[in-house]
Amino acid sequence: MSGSFVRRAAAPVAILVAAAAGAGGLAGQADAGPVDDGAFPEAVPFRIGDEAEYSMLLGTISFGRMHLRVEARDTIRNTPAYRLTMEMKGGVPFYRVDDRTVSWLATAPYRSLRFEEVLEQGSYRRHRRWELDHESLTATREDWDEEAGAYRPHRRQRDLPMPPGALDEISYLFLIRALPLEVGRTYEFNRHFEEDGNPVIVQVLRRERVRVPAGTFETIVVRPIIQTDGLFAEDGEAEVFISDDDRRLVVQIKSRMRRGSMNMYLREFNAGTAEADH
Repeated sequence: MSGSFVRRAAAPVAILVAAAAGAGGLAGQADAGPVDDGAFPEAVPFRIGDEAEYSMLLGTISFGRMHLRVEARDTIRNTPAYRLTMEMKGGVPFYRVDDRTVSWLATAPYRSLRFEEVLEQGSYRRHRRWELDHESLTATREDWDEEAGAYRPHRRQRDLPMPPGALDEISYLFLIRALPLEVGRTYEFNRHFEEDGNPVIVQVLRRERVRVPAGTFETIVVRPIIQTDGLFAEDGEAEVFISDDDRRLVVQIKSRMRRGSMNMYLREFNAGTAEADH
């Protein structure tokens, strides 16, 4: 299991979707017609304090727990942003996972301001973040320096070009829930902040009733595809089940990967109390 396992999980479901932030960055397939900024409602389907807990299965083996949270409202470079987190803890004998991935999402227009990964997967470690500058349209990687107790800019990955309204995996995951999910439609986005992650494609497959530990849900099933290795790679055939109601909860995720299947099932959802305003 590589370091890209979590990073490309466009949010465990985290999972995917962007609200467009400029002309030409978001388009549908020819048979679906163009998709513009109006495809995303002004109100997002989450609140500060929302928390969803999932059980994770690697094949038929219990692997641990995943949490998706809307933790707080922060300010990044004088811009208000929602702090969105995905955490995974668990593993199997001789292989443990303790990951935390964070996105700072600004709105009006939607864009990611910062993306952070603190990953421990077996013997693999990663602690870094990306600062996304939307004035210069550049992304800079910073690595954590244990001795200094601070982030340091990477020697080479500095001021890399990124598209207008750039997003990361976690913000894609939260914002797919704001799309008008019409069965049969395919959405294509060119807003991943790393060039090799584009395009991000979201196929709306079907409606399906599913039963998970949290209960029985009517869902809309989508297939997100990110052009890299991982949970939502093109050959992974991942499916994300989103509740067909106003909450648009990520209820279930199923994915087949080279080393087997990884599935997540909603166990519990606690709604926040603070409105996600703009």
